[in-house]
Amino acid sequence: MKYLDFFGKRLSHISLGCDHYGKTISEQTALGQLDIYFQQGGNLLDTALIYGQEKTGGPSTSEQVLGKWLQANNLHEKVTVASKGCHPYKEDMHRSRINEKDMMLDISRSLDQLRTDCLDIWFFHRDNPSMGADEIIDLASLLIDKKLVKHLGVSNWRTERIEAANTWAKAHGKTPFTISEIQWSLAHCTPETWGDDTLVCMTEEERTWYEKQNMPVMCFAPQAKGLFSKLLAGKEETLSDTAKRRFLTPRNLALAPKVQALCERLQASPAAVAMAYLTSQKNPTIAIAGSSRIEQITETLGGADLTLTDQDLAFLQS
Repeated sequence: MKYLDFFGKRLSHISLGCDHYGKTISEQTALGQLDIYFQQGGNLLDTALIYGQEKTGGPSTSEQVLGKWLQANNLHEKVTVASKGCHPYKEDMHRSRINEKDMMLDISRSLDQLRTDCLDIWFFHRDNPSMGADEIIDLASLLIDKKLVKHLGVSNWRTERIEAANTWAKAHGKTPFTISEIQWSLAHCTPETWGDDTLVCMTEEERTWYEKQNMPVMCFAPQAKGLFSKLLAGKEETLSDTAKRRFLTPRNLALAPKVQALCERLQASPAAVAMAYLTSQKNPTIAIAGSSRIEQITETLGGADLTLTDQDLAFLQS
């Protein structure tokens, strides 16, 4: 397992995505995945209050499963938990919940469910572009002042908004955003193909900013729902309708032969190459691995030490 430094703490380059725990992924399967991930050196768990939440304000099955596992194994000091709150209303993704009341309710619920009194990393799950970035930083400072959160992050924010927020924070002695989470994978994707215009997908302009700032990025859907694994196995028909809509494009199809050539040269699986594409970037990058089966976690972690050279990355990006 490869690691990066995050304010003096080692974080694994591969995070375990816990989105569907306790809902479409049974608690038994989830606990098995957590055990394997930790045994193989993983130490960063990605969750959110909305994961497994039936309605706004309800419980998160994901956080509940994680809290149970962390407490039962006494791992709160050995594992870093990243959670998210202030997600918009599900019925209207453009109706923001970034305000003091909802923020404090969300963090309280997350702390209770995760069975801790302080979160390692907490993200605003979406931006509210109509709200000043300075205002959001000032609001987030409450979490730091009350010692409820150690590090602040943003999920699905554009870099110009992060820069505006952090410029204000620096000028006024506030805690800045120190980590971001967006959609990024070897396979190209856009908010339009994803079907969610509040989502942020990595672009070359955004990537250049992250590299210049040396800001850590956590990447969700890093395997593009198994796109290259299935394409190279001749099983395109097994891709879900969602995967086909988001990722089965001429641009990504043209990339498949390059992935195959790299797999053959490195004697690595398509899954390992896809993860290494992210974990080999110049800025600190973390791939969020998630799956519905225990054996998929084992396969993904099997290539956790693979590093691509600059020439490999250029070959894939050309």
